[in-house]
Amino acid sequence: MSAWSFGKGEGCRGQRRRVVITGMGTVNASTVGGADAVAAALALGRTAIAPVRAFALNGCRSHLGAEVEMSAVSALLNRDTDRRLSRVCQLTVAACRLAALDSKITGGPHLGIVVGSEFGDLRSSEEFVAAFLRRGPAGLSPLIFPNTVMNTMAAAAAIALDARGPSVTVNQATTAGDLAVIRATLLVSGGCATTMIAGGVDELCAPLYRHLAELGALSPMQGGGTEGCRPYAPDHNGPVLGEGATFLVLEELGAARARGATIHAEVKCGVWGNIPTAPHKAQHFRVDLHSPVRRFLEDLAPGHVGRCYGSGNGDPGVDDWEIALLHRDLPEASRRPGIRPPLSLAPQFGQHGGLGALRTAAAALDAARG
Repeated sequence: MSAWSFGKGEGCRGQRRRVVITGMGTVNASTVGGADAVAAALALGRTAIAPVRAFALNGCRSHLGAEVEMSAVSALLNRDTDRRLSRVCQLTVAACRLAALDSKITGGPHLGIVVGSEFGDLRSSEEFVAAFLRRGPAGLSPLIFPNTVMNTMAAAAAIALDARGPSVTVNQATTAGDLAVIRATLLVSGGCATTMIAGGVDELCAPLYRHLAELGALSPMQGGGTEGCRPYAPDHNGPVLGEGATFLVLEELGAARARGATIHAEVKCGVWGNIPTAPHKAQHFRVDLHSPVRRFLEDLAPGHVGRCYGSGNGDPGVDDWEIALLHRDLPEASRRPGIRPPLSLAPQFGQHGGLGALRTAAAALDAARG
């Protein structure tokens, strides 16, 4: 779980440098582009979830996904240097280039990258292992092996953008993109970098999709019902996978002002942490006085919560757990009649590692538009 605050004014206690968002880039099933494309897709609100076409799902209980059309990505790639990259690396490089273009930044030692991913490059890992099983050691490809390492997406993007600053990869189910943005914010606020590109990426992978469906981890889950992504709804019965990459440019405020950058929002505060109780028993969670939301509210300057973007994705355990925690840590909200649940972007883009960065982008655009 992670918590954010955007806007203007004083930040968290102890933050040394102010951090602002000056660019966005996304490659997802709904749109491809910079901040304007993100804003247009969010305003349209049209779901990109549809029957999966990339691979056969005969006999599979789940059939839906939010797929990226790669023809829209090819124009963003360098034919000489990017054609040998794996698909998930191509998604990463394309989104990072869009974010850099949107922010009008260049590479160098001042620029770093943080990539969040739930699953990494599983397609390359599958290809590498399958070749070994077919041919033994002679089938192991030195060209594919680097893609089996989890930080391959960050490495490919750093090379493509000449980012010679910190390069970090984070892994976490549901909130990988959020955590990447938080990590990048801390690197800038702590003086380790002037500018960071941060976000998340994942791709649909046939074996992963089938196995998750077999395990009952996708909609429809073991309880049955109609397949679909319905976070926080009474009939929610599991997540629907998506794919894509979304990255933000986070920059030290003084540097952004000095070069006349467009500032979408200031990141005033960011916290994260683990809650030591399985989410599938949300009504019985242990009281944790140091939960991320509670620490966020303690550190934040006096004010109010304007809007909440949640990580709920249709999994009843995750959804109910998040609602219970928010009502515990925001008691004034739970007493308000007709309180709306957090806003989820999963029904529009599908659950994937880039969704957390899309949530952050949406919150930043909300702040920029008042």
